[in-house]
Parts: sequence; structure tokens; C-alpha cells
Amino acid sequence: MEHKIKKTLSRDELSAYLHTLADALQNAEAVHDHPFVRLPTTFDKLELKCKLEAERFEVKFKVKTDTLRKPPTGDGPASPSDKPQAYKALKKRMQVTFKDLATALSKNQIPSEQLIHIFQEEVAEMIRFPDRGEPHYNAFEAACRHLTEACQNNRPGEVRQAFEVLRKMKKDCHASYK
Repeated sequence: MEHKIKKTLSRDELSAYLHTLADALQNAEAVHDHPFVRLPTTFDKLELKCKLEAERFEVKFKVKTDTLRKPPTGDGPASPSDKPQAYKALKKRMQVTFKDLATALSKNQIPSEQLIHIFQEEVAEMIRFPDRGEPHYNAFEAACRHLTEACQNNRPGEVRQAFEVLRKMKKDCHASYK
């Protein structure tokens, strides 16, 4: 979820808000009642741009939170009309998870148990969607199990190799079904 706001503030108003923001960040507190912008306790991206124009500051503020990572509820889409939206949300969540896996590997780290668990849940949810690459599901599921086992057994070389296999499978499947 992304929250954007653009305002023009005086020097005093901007200063007061920046103090509020700094205190909230330092204490990991949410800011819910400030007239300028709400700040959640956790966020993925915080962007603040200030530009001085005629003795006032034009301020652009953007906070991005990863609300898509909430665990799915139920066994899948509730109705046919929910199906495309549910699949699209899942794809976005999986894109973030895949990026997180790649980031861990780029730092020569084995992905965390929590990240692997999230990935397993997303894969299990994905393979319930018909007509979205069903012929590839069994091979993809096997490759995901291989990645999970390599992570659990602390085998970095196998983890990297399994991830590259998954990356190629993902690329090939997306090329066929987009």
C-alpha cells in the first residue's frame, strides 16, 4: 500500500512535522493523528522531498508499506469475480518474495526460515489457479522443494543452484503465459 501527499508548508510547519517524524522513527511509533501524513510503525520505503518556493516549502511525502504480505485467508478466491484480483495480488507478493530471496543470495546468505516459509505458502497458493501455467506446476513445485531442502540443510551451493533453476522456470513460464 502506498500513501502519497503533496503539501505546501511554512518553515515552522515543516520543522514541527520533521521533529514529529524523527521522534516517531526513533521510538518505532506510528503517527496516526498528524494532519500532514500518517506514518505506520513499519514501512518499506519512506520518501520525503522538499523544495523551497516563494518562502514556503513544497513537500512531497510517500510511504510504502508491504500490506500484500499478509497471509492469505481461505483456500483461494471466494468467487469467480475475485479470481483475477486474487491472482494479481499473489503475483505481486511472490515478486517481492522472489526479490527477497535473490537479495539474500546476493549477500551470500541462505534465505531465512521465515522467508522460505512465506515462499512455500505462496507457491502452494499459486498452484491452485488453473490456466496459469498448470503444465509447469509439478516441475516448479519440485524445484521449490529442492530449494527449501537445500536451505534447511544449510547447503549454500545447492541453494544458489536451486534458485537459478527457479529463476529460469519463472522466466520461461512468464514468457509463455503473458
